[in-house]
Amino acid sequence: MCPILGFYTMSWIMILQLLIVLGALWVGSRYGSLALGAISGIGLAILVFGFGMKPGTPPTDVIYIIIAAVTCAGIMQASGGMDWLIQLAEKMLRKHPDRITFLAPLTTFFLTVLVGTGHVVYTLMPIICDIALKKGIRPERPCGVASIASQVGITCSPIAAAVVAFVSISNANGFDITIPQVLMITIPACLCGLMAAAAASYKRGLDLDKDPVFQAKIADPEQRAYIYMVTRPRPSTVRFRNPPRTACSSSWAPYSWSSSSPSSCRN
Repeated sequence: MCPILGFYTMSWIMILQLLIVLGALWVGSRYGSLALGAISGIGLAILVFGFGMKPGTPPTDVIYIIIAAVTCAGIMQASGGMDWLIQLAEKMLRKHPDRITFLAPLTTFFLTVLVGTGHVVYTLMPIICDIALKKGIRPERPCGVASIASQVGITCSPIAAAVVAFVSISNANGFDITIPQVLMITIPACLCGLMAAAAASYKRGLDLDKDPVFQAKIADPEQRAYIYMVTRPRPSTVRFRNPPRTACSSSWAPYSWSSSSPSSCRN
């Protein structure tokens, strides 16, 4: 067979296989999580029996490490450690409201790094909006970058499943890298990118006192009371006046950096 013809034949086969994988994921995502697994299995069966591809061995090492990371995060949540970290973040943001556009993404970024998941942004987002509104800052400025920062932080967290899986798979394929080496690249790169994005968002849109659309909304007393949360509770994460020792110590457990709790913890 002509080498060029063989090359193009292999390329088309690879493209067809890729389309099967993407098609299974697309169809499965339209029917929910259980259907995603079932239809992906159908796609795998087509690749194995239709194209003769050999199934790989399950990445057991990666699975065990992911289970360990998720278990640590679950312990932190159950013992109140995650609530305690978010409470500290809220205190810092409310102490420096003028810098909310830069501090909000830094807060969500480092929370994700410490916790290992970007879902912490759900609790902080109403608080960021509340602080921005009180200072006359468009909420989209800090909120847009903060939501991105919470997801970018996954690549910088030593307990995130994505980082652990990347290092394990790289080692299995002959690339001798470690988690600290990955973080030495991802953390500075992400911080530089986030600060650049925050600077770009700093003057995004008109200030609220100069925005005619916003001013027209708050001209209505009912709308004004709703926007500024006069008729509803102010969002807050304050749960612990004197945080229990389990809340503080559990936030450090995944790293084992210290055997004692921070001095702010009380029995």
